[in-house]
Parts: sequence; structure tokens; C-alpha cells
Amino acid sequence: MGWFSFLMSHWVRPYLPAQFAGCRLHGLNFEGDPGRYATGRARFLDAEEKAYKRHLAHLAMDVDTASAGSAMDRLSRIYDCILIDEVQDLNGYDLEVLDALINAQIELRLVGDVRQATLFTNPQDPKNKQYKGIKIKTWFEDQEKAGRLSIDHQNQTWRSNQAIADFADSVFDPSWGFAKTKSANTAVTGHDGVFQLAQVDVMAYVEQFDPLCLRSSAATAKEIDLPFSTFGSAKGMEAERVLIWPTGPIMDFIKRGKELKPLSSCALYVAITRARSSVAVVVPKPVECDLPLWSPD
Repeated sequence: MGWFSFLMSHWVRPYLPAQFAGCRLHGLNFEGDPGRYATGRARFLDAEEKAYKRHLAHLAMDVDTASAGSAMDRLSRIYDCILIDEVQDLNGYDLEVLDALINAQIELRLVGDVRQATLFTNPQDPKNKQYKGIKIKTWFEDQEKAGRLSIDHQNQTWRSNQAIADFADSVFDPSWGFAKTKSANTAVTGHDGVFQLAQVDVMAYVEQFDPLCLRSSAATAKEIDLPFSTFGSAKGMEAERVLIWPTGPIMDFIKRGKELKPLSSCALYVAITRARSSVAVVVPKPVECDLPLWSPD
């Protein structure tokens, strides 16, 4: 089940009256905002007794406390093991829920790639903001140091070839401490690796290779008629070839190796690693860098 369904079904719904007498949960208010200064019941539930998604994890923890731990006790009697995928997307009070699950008598397995931390369960939640995005890596490392979990690093990819994997690795500063990715993709197609592509040759490239075309947002390359997807929406996709229309900061990274901000690094990493065989980065004109230039010739 989805994360929000998990919180509603197993935390909030069974014991909500322990927190707010006489209340029954009637669903999720996904977009609603109770307001910055709302308190008590009005902070967590709308007039129809639907829980505000924005504060759902906070409500789940409060309900568990109000029920003297009954929500967690019930959960441990239902499940022997809980598996959470895309765990890097958790933030704010969701980390408090995760902390409670680690303490529970339930086997817990978490899977994720912190380098793909581009989406957040609650983007505006200020709780645990020091661990937001790629910085959740520190949260897991702190838990491991405390002996509360163990981290098993997997650095092999079966999708991208080694040249693409190396380029994706280079997006992050070595200070992050990520292990070098090893590729198990040894296929040779005749057009393999990472290239720079001059804007004047974009249409010829698209006609020849039919790549997945990616950009950061609809505001980028809006004058170009290509079937673009955004970096964020491409998460989970896979393609033989990828064309990336870069932002200004990405161009600075390509040309001068200028370090990207964490969220930009994660977004570019997601875009690059959609590809199996080749990645083409569009440039206004050829630049001096480590990427070879593709041309119709």
C-alpha cells in the first residue's frame, strides 16, 4: 500500500478517538492547508473529518501516543515484516514514524537510493529539515552508528553501461562518500556512452536515435518541439537512449565542473540513469570538456 494509506489504515483510523473524542476518519484531504496557526483538531482534520495530508505523519504519532502505544502494538500483531521502498522520499514527521518502526518488534527492511531524492512525502514539513533530500543519508548513518540498523550498500547497475554509470557518479562531490558504480551492462550498440550534442544537430539526433527527451521543467527549451518529459516524471522510466536539455547550472557543471546543489544533483542523476546505452547532453555550441561531440557526420 502507499505510505499515506499505511498511516491512515494502521495508525490513525483505529485509534483516532483516543486523540479526538468522537472523531472518525473519513478520508484524506490531499491538497488542503489548515493554516499556519491552526491548533488542536483543526490542525489535523478538516470539517468533514478528513485528515490533512500535510500533517498526517504528525497525527499518526500523536494518535499512537494518545492510545498508549496501541497503534504500534496492533501493527506488530498483524505483521512480522514490513518492507518500505523508495525510503529516500520520506521527510519531516515521516522520519519519526520510521524511528518508531525501528523500535518495534517487527522486522523492517528499507530500500532506496538517496541519490534519487527528488520527491518528498511532505515538502513543506519543517520537522527534521536537516535530513531532507539527499541529507537523509546522514540520518541512516546516524542510526547505524547507534546500532539501530545496518546499511547494505548495493553499487551494481544492470541498466546503464559503465560510461553512463561513471558520468552519473561524477554528478556528486566525492565528499558524499558514494561508492563507485559497477555496471553489468556490457552490450555494444555502436552508439554507446555520453556525448555532447550541439543544438543545431538535435533534430538529426532525435530522428536517428529516438531518445527519451528530458528537461528540468516546462520552462526549459519551451521553444523546441520535442516529446519532453521532466526529470521528476522520468523517475522509474528506462530507455535505450536519453537526450538531456540542461539548465544553466548543469551547463556550468559540464563546462567547468562547478558543483551542483544537492537537489539539482539528484535530478540530473535521475535523468542520466534512465539510459541503458547512451546519453546526449544538448549544448548551445560545442564546448571543451570530457564529453565527445556527436555530429550527423
